[in-house]
Amino acid sequence: MRRERPRPRTEDPLAGRRTRARRVLVVGIGNPGRGDDGLGAAAVARLERRRLPGVTCDANYQLNVEDALACAEHDAVVFIDAARGLRVPFRWTEVRVETDLPAMTHGLGPGAVLGLCAALYGRTPEAHLLAVQGHRWGVGEGLSPRAAANLGQAVRSLEAFLKRAAAGKESRP
Repeated sequence: MRRERPRPRTEDPLAGRRTRARRVLVVGIGNPGRGDDGLGAAAVARLERRRLPGVTCDANYQLNVEDALACAEHDAVVFIDAARGLRVPFRWTEVRVETDLPAMTHGLGPGAVLGLCAALYGRTPEAHLLAVQGHRWGVGEGLSPRAAANLGQAVRSLEAFLKRAAAGKESRP
């Protein structure tokens, strides 16, 4: 499901030479067969339709060891996951490297993936988590109406962030 968009080249006004635009990976996390747990995958599906230059999209039920390689190949990473208990529709947080890895890889979080990225590939891209408030978690496909509204707001924020990050501008969400 991972598709890489063309990477535009931009002029570096200070050096007078061409530079590569930043590469950004967006990883949606969650199970679309569990209602709002599929918010991460739904965000990636919407984002793929936008075809933003320099942005690669991927979605998985959970994070895996292999995701460390994908992170190492990018300058910035945004993990998107459903959340419970937020008092806002979505929340951005910075992801920090975790050096204590779980004994079982079933429990890898974004920080653990970054830890593996650093340990295995010597790279630590800038990383953020975009948590989107979900409301329904039972078996069944499709988002609840409230989660879909939250996702719309979150994707607008994400697009603005990605445009700035890919252009090498301020990359704080």
